[in-house]
Amino acid sequence: MKIWVTLHKDNKIIAKADAQSQIDDPANALMDCMEQVYKELDIAEPVWVSKHARDLSYFKRTKFLPSDFIEPVRFDYMIVEYVSEVH
Repeated sequence: MKIWVTLHKDNKIIAKADAQSQIDDPANALMDCMEQVYKELDIAEPVWVSKHARDLSYFKRTKFLPSDFIEPVRFDYMIVEYVSEVH
């Protein structure tokens, strides 16, 4: 699995990161990728709700707002997208 994450402020990308995991279980692979991104971008883990999981499943992307984080953030929103892997 591979993901791409962008942080946006005033409708501009201010930071970006990607991560990849070789874990077979999709849920565990996603969490592994997200942990890599949190460390690289130096951000706290957001609160995942069913909307995020549903959007990621249906649309291959989801959006996190500052209200999804317990700690203050320096961006307006964060987009998480699955990256298609070509075999």
